[in-house]
Amino acid sequence: MSDPNGVTNTPNKKKNHSAPQLDYYNSGSTEASQDTALVITRLEARRRLTKDSSRLVIVLVGLPARGKSFVARKLLNFLEWHGSLCKIFNVGRYRRQASGGACDANFFDAGNKDAATLRELVAEFALRDMLRWLDGEEEVDNNDKNNNNNNNNNGSSGDNNGKHSHNNISSTHSVSSNSSFHENRDRIAIFDATNSTDKRRRWILDECTNPAKRPGTPTGVVFVESICDDEELLQENFRFKVSNSPDYKDVDEKEAIEDLKKRVKKYEDQYETITDDSLSYIKIFNLSTKLLVNHIYGRMSKVIVPALMAWNIGSRPILLCRPGQTLSDIITTDRDDYVTAINMKGTSEKFMDLSARSKKRLFRGDSLGPGGKKFSDALYDFVFEESMDFLLKRASIMDMKTTGTSISGIATISYHNTPNGSGSSFPLKIYASTMPRASETVRWDEYDFPVDELSMLNPMDKGDFAGRELTEIQNTHPSWYSRLEMDPFVTRFPGGESYRDLIRRLESIVVDLEQQVIPTLVVSHVSVLQMLIAYFRNSPVEEAMKIEVPLHTVLKFTPARGGGWHETCHELAPVTEKSNSFSAQRIVSIEGIEQIRKEYTVEGPPPSPTPIWGDHMAIKTSSSSSVQAEKPPVIPF
Repeated sequence: MSDPNGVTNTPNKKKNHSAPQLDYYNSGSTEASQDTALVITRLEARRRLTKDSSRLVIVLVGLPARGKSFVARKLLNFLEWHGSLCKIFNVGRYRRQASGGACDANFFDAGNKDAATLRELVAEFALRDMLRWLDGEEEVDNNDKNNNNNNNNNGSSGDNNGKHSHNNISSTHSVSSNSSFHENRDRIAIFDATNSTDKRRRWILDECTNPAKRPGTPTGVVFVESICDDEELLQENFRFKVSNSPDYKDVDEKEAIEDLKKRVKKYEDQYETITDDSLSYIKIFNLSTKLLVNHIYGRMSKVIVPALMAWNIGSRPILLCRPGQTLSDIITTDRDDYVTAINMKGTSEKFMDLSARSKKRLFRGDSLGPGGKKFSDALYDFVFEESMDFLLKRASIMDMKTTGTSISGIATISYHNTPNGSGSSFPLKIYASTMPRASETVRWDEYDFPVDELSMLNPMDKGDFAGRELTEIQNTHPSWYSRLEMDPFVTRFPGGESYRDLIRRLESIVVDLEQQVIPTLVVSHVSVLQMLIAYFRNSPVEEAMKIEVPLHTVLKFTPARGGGWHETCHELAPVTEKSNSFSAQRIVSIEGIEQIRKEYTVEGPPPSPTPIWGDHMAIKTSSSSSVQAEKPPVIPF
């Protein structure tokens, strides 16, 4: 086509945009993301708040009897287990000390000027102590042994039926001066008070974050507001609070509840919920039935928010145990939880070419021995009784047609045949490691329970040292072994894990266990169970490797109203003594290794109740603290 001047014109064509690589509805736009002034402005708060601070203040907000102290104690336990230094500063405790004891509702009247002045003063004292502790200055004595977890159990331990009992009370952790773990821990303070007005919260924020007042000490502040408008739930909270609060000691329950209601009303007259969206805050509604978060990033979103959603006051038991004893565990001296599975015959050339240590590792087969099978049977009987007891207690309170788990939410109870064929309902959640001996422990032929096999519950990964005993490592890698002795919690096995690494691995497991509402069984291994037990006991996590975890024993943890856990220990089956000597011409058959003759007698060290240091046994030291290198037992083939 030409114009009058003879110039040829081509038709206008639409601009050719690059076609999307995938369907728009499935993948969206493939155009590269670009920053704009609006995006950068909106992301600035996220950038500023995502960075983890070595100092963090969690400010609790809420009317009385809204579960603030329960949340504080649960946060304390979880954050200490997670590796942070954590401390609760309860303003009510300062108030009782300053006023000389309990205070009735009139003390909280806004018109009571003297009392209002005292309340402001004790808040300042508590905040001052909190900031000094955050900055690592003079440690605040303040009766620490009772401050953080004095009411963790808040109730009787119950009848242990003659079993061993360990009640979780203490949260004052001892500190090993030789551990680098303590040198780099962040500090998190929990400021536990009503903090019911915007003015009070602004004052706290300014005192914590104003660089003119606290130069060179950047501190993050997060507000956690507990809201409860469920009247039935409030009535239960009132009864629980008056039965445990020092303000109502030796006071008639009815009279105490009336006084508490008056106190709440006086707070309600001046209460201001959080509405300032420039703050970082979390709102918890009616015991975590709903959460609202604002400007929550970094570790708060990854760690604390899931935990807040999980915590509940249900009475379900958490049951922890090791797998049943394997046949190889009886005839070998290796007490490492690591398993090497290989299918070969003992008469094959490939097997005979293996080193003595490799041959010994093969004997760590996964098949349960006679004792392990007895434990498996006894374990079924035990969990059946626990689950039925759980159901009967629930049924005595109300008609329970449904129950829930973290996987299925609210779901109908599955029915399983019971030993007497009654077909009674049997709610049970089971977690096991992926090690075959763990799943075999909870695979009952007549009862088909679903088992969640999770690699997170596998033994500690020992990397390059897998299968080696500590005595051998001590001889071949003395420098690394010295570090292990000095700092066993943070020393990582080359190419593997440390106990500290296990915390990160087990975070989601702990959250999942906390949110269960039915009896839950966990079958795992020594190193993992030591970390879980440290959490439920609220004991120093850096000393977890000292915790005894006996075979064929179930540790049962049941929640206490105050946020802690009661513990009972149940030995279900005898443990076959590990053989440290082998008679001549002894014949065994295990895991495809058939008719391997023991031509010699080998003596090893006496067995110890529980492996430590990553599922190994401890090496004895002399009174002069010099390590006595014990020659690892060699089993000839």
